[in-house]
Amino acid sequence: MRLLILLICLLGISCSGQKGASKDKADSTIQNSKYLQLVLKDNYSGVEESEFQVVRDPKALRNFFIQINKTRKPGLSIPEVDFSKELLLIYCAGTTRGVGGSELLLIKNSQDSIVFGPKERTPSKKEFTEVTTTPFSIYKMPLTPKEIGFHKSD
Repeated sequence: MRLLILLICLLGISCSGQKGASKDKADSTIQNSKYLQLVLKDNYSGVEESEFQVVRDPKALRNFFIQINKTRKPGLSIPEVDFSKELLLIYCAGTTRGVGGSELLLIKNSQDSIVFGPKERTPSKKEFTEVTTTPFSIYKMPLTPKEIGFHKSD
């Protein structure tokens, strides 16, 4: 009986240690979910330099997929998007070591502009970091007349 009570106490203490998550991180995630929805993420884009694109028409999206599907057989399928209601943001992280790349975060939202920036993901010790990848991610967001910008953190 004492062992059972001790076990329950240990579980309670260990679970409460995870409640101290950063409020800023949670707020930025909530703010991002209002604007961005991840559509596709992959570790190979073929784009060697960091690049950010705002896609407002199917022709530009098709051109991007032609570029990333050059060496894939079969290639990745083009996601269906209603460009009258939404637009796409494409972020290619460039050549990186390891897998996973980075994700886009909302940095600033003013009356006339929205600015996004990358949040680098640090690989865990279990991941093989000797691999070189060119990750990309595609996000969907509601159509907006605001100017959309990108701020690369140094």
